Amino acid sequence: MPDDPTTPASPHGSTGHEDVVVEPGYLASPGDADEALEEFLDEHPGWSLHRPGAGEQPIAVSECLTGRVLLDHEPGYSRIRWTVAAYDSPIGDRAWRADFDTHTPHEVALAVAEAFSYAQRYTGVAWEEAHWGLVALRTALVAQMREADWQDVSTHEQMAYRSPDGTAGLIRQDRGAYHTDPDGDDELSTVILWGQPPGGQRWQATFSTEAPTRMIAAALDHLTDPRPALRRRNDLAATEHAAITIRPAPVGLRARLQAALARTALPAERRDTAAQAVTTVQAGHVAPVARRTI
Repeated sequence: MPDDPTTPASPHGSTGHEDVVVEPGYLASPGDADEALEEFLDEHPGWSLHRPGAGEQPIAVSECLTGRVLLDHEPGYSRIRWTVAAYDSPIGDRAWRADFDTHTPHEVALAVAEAFSYAQRYTGVAWEEAHWGLVALRTALVAQMREADWQDVSTHEQMAYRSPDGTAGLIRQDRGAYHTDPDGDDELSTVILWGQPPGGQRWQATFSTEAPTRMIAAALDHLTDPRPALRRRNDLAATEHAAITIRPAPVGLRARLQAALARTALPAERRDTAAQAVTTVQAGHVAPVARRTI
């Protein structure tokens, strides 16, 4: 929909460089990938940035060397901007990967990296699930989508769900296993998440067959429980405007969101405080956001 005329004008003027809040965030533009990766590294000090060689793409590596986030500035024909992957050991085989194309909002991609990073802080079941867990994959995803009133549009070839407004979906390429027996056992299957504004560009995230339930659910959560996203106005394609709400961001909101996503906060708290900061848009001011530390 068009900008809300009742919202106070942006103090930055109409140059196109002003900050705006976009809802739902999963239909926003990809955003500033470099800035997003920097914020991720700031929030997760155990990760470090490496460049394999001159001209090579940057790779963020976890402290234990088994988690990696690749940001590809020149994806070429693959069209993969982000790759999040886990390895059996620092020099072992890759356990799973998730690829996000050039149109995917960075929040969706980094939600997986964040979920993996937080899981690595623990031991036992949580750590094992982060690397290899396929715990009740179908059951967990279906429950998450049904809670959001997503529609089951599965076919004989694949399990598929779609959001009520048709702008997001999940495809599980299970060769008809779900259609044959919805309550049957899980099978190793590639999972695809996608988002697309009406008449706009579709983005896609692809999870390998071994990707843990926890990681897929972290990305899916951005679709079933949409968050706002902060963008520059001129980063938004005209085709997106019919499906999103755009509001001028209050002065200082970008800094507040960065503070709300500080490394000292727990994942759920970070999400809640960021959402609270964004809700002040309608009121036209920025209210204090309480922060709790570990």
